[in-house]
Amino acid sequence: MEPGLITLICPSLWISQFLYLPPDPLHGLLSLQVDDGLQPPVEISCKERNIMAATFTRFLHLNIGGSETLQDKVRFFQKELKLIHCKKNRSKVTLRVCRHALLESSIRATRNFSASDWSKSFEVIFQDEEALDWGGPRREWFELICKVLFDTNNKLFTRFSDTSQGLVHPNPCRPPGLRIKLYEFAGRVVGKCLFESSQGGGYEQLVRARFTRSFLAQIIGLRMHYKFFETDDPDFFQSKVLYVLSHDVSDADLVFAEEKYGRGGQLEKMVDLVPGGSHIPVSNDNKIYYLNLLAQHRLCNQVREEVEHFLKGLNELVPDNLLGIFDENELELLMCGTGHIAVQDFQAHAVVIGGSWQFREKVMNWFWAVVYSFTQEELARLLQFTTGSSQLPPGGFASLCPSFQIIGVPAHGTLPTAHTCFNQLCLPVYDSYEEMHRMLKLAITEGCEGFGMV
Repeated sequence: MEPGLITLICPSLWISQFLYLPPDPLHGLLSLQVDDGLQPPVEISCKERNIMAATFTRFLHLNIGGSETLQDKVRFFQKELKLIHCKKNRSKVTLRVCRHALLESSIRATRNFSASDWSKSFEVIFQDEEALDWGGPRREWFELICKVLFDTNNKLFTRFSDTSQGLVHPNPCRPPGLRIKLYEFAGRVVGKCLFESSQGGGYEQLVRARFTRSFLAQIIGLRMHYKFFETDDPDFFQSKVLYVLSHDVSDADLVFAEEKYGRGGQLEKMVDLVPGGSHIPVSNDNKIYYLNLLAQHRLCNQVREEVEHFLKGLNELVPDNLLGIFDENELELLMCGTGHIAVQDFQAHAVVIGGSWQFREKVMNWFWAVVYSFTQEELARLLQFTTGSSQLPPGGFASLCPSFQIIGVPAHGTLPTAHTCFNQLCLPVYDSYEEMHRMLKLAITEGCEGFGMV
């Protein structure tokens, strides 16, 4: 087996990554690095490395229902969630809320709710409205309360990029008057959506939001990585991360600290990324470590309190060990669903750039044939792979900025790649429809570092 990365879905607080390494120079034994996302990685060298990894993988699959496919994991998740709450009373509990002060009235209505109350069936009554709740008002409440909670105008969540297309993230600059308990309420609402969906039938409730990859990763306990910047904070990725990655930084005067500037542009303070970091220079040898620490600081440490309160509310209904069977992309599909992705809308607004005559006349025809054959889940994964989110902004593909771009690249038969900063899918030349189908499906389900089975 060639050196490479394999991510194992583990029924615990985290996802374990196996990195296959070349034989160790001392004994010539095959090596394996195990990273659980919490502790320092451990390196193991043994003669039967591949058998050990395969056995562990099989053990994990048996613990999550026998398969790593999303459908099987969702079935396992929902079955286990129902078992956890099976002894709780599913009787109705009434929520009387005001449409014009939805968040405040919803918090008041649920203020004294226990975890058992949150697992009951909600009967929603909007103040001064006559409608009886046969399911419609309840569904409307879920949709409206999610819209309020994750609307960045309300300052609970924010976007790194100042566009309506930007992904939402807990607000590291939360106004002082905004109570931290609101994150617990947001977590309970998301947990309630997941719990209701596990009941089947007409109870499915989706969370209508476009979350950052790093926030989704923190929900399942993944370690932060600089590559999250590409989807979550594309401006910072372009201006700093790519510069550090592609240039000699030995004379760049970078240190293991983050500069904090005031509104007037003046330097206020330096935040050490490691003890004494402001005195430790960044070199070409340690710059990846520096970027990962920067991701940990900017994407995680600055919102640690907010995320902890969100998880406290979420985990009242959904145990963290159940969420740990998903990667961050699957978690978004579980929470938010796929929506409906219309291939006609996709084809009408995608922009094809470059490529030879063979690429434009043959490969692109095969591409659209493959896309038309995709299920809604596969279309959502293609959207995730290229744009960083399975959710389209309001207005569909026409509202993507920049447009969804398909770039013909001078490669042959290799896996497609993507640049989420620019919504670009980089497509090589293929010799047949079958080859195109196989490579595209492999890329969107298993080809990204940090998730899937490679």
